[in-house]
Amino acid sequence: MLTFTRETQSAFDAATDTATLVTTTITGEAVQVPGNPQRYAALGLKLDTMPTLLVTPSAYPLRAYTDEFIKPGDTVEWNEILWTVKDVDPIAPDGTVVCAYVVVSR
Repeated sequence: MLTFTRETQSAFDAATDTATLVTTTITGEAVQVPGNPQRYAALGLKLDTMPTLLVTPSAYPLRAYTDEFIKPGDTVEWNEILWTVKDVDPIAPDGTVVCAYVVVSR
């Protein structure tokens, strides 16, 4: 099982002079698949050093292109290495994610 993690700042609380971090996690299963050379070139990424993962989320339903699902900038540990998500291409009938191609980079 993989866990994608996103940390965002909540609204600033002027009364306490603090902002807290909110951690969002999305879990799922993944397999590494061949990357699309044209997509990598468009993103300025190297195909041979940055894996593409085919991810199936554990929770259902999650809406594509929302904070409910994986987004660029999220992090994940794959093969004992911490990676950052660079691109997400979901397969989402009616906007509900079934699986997604996720390109990661160090």
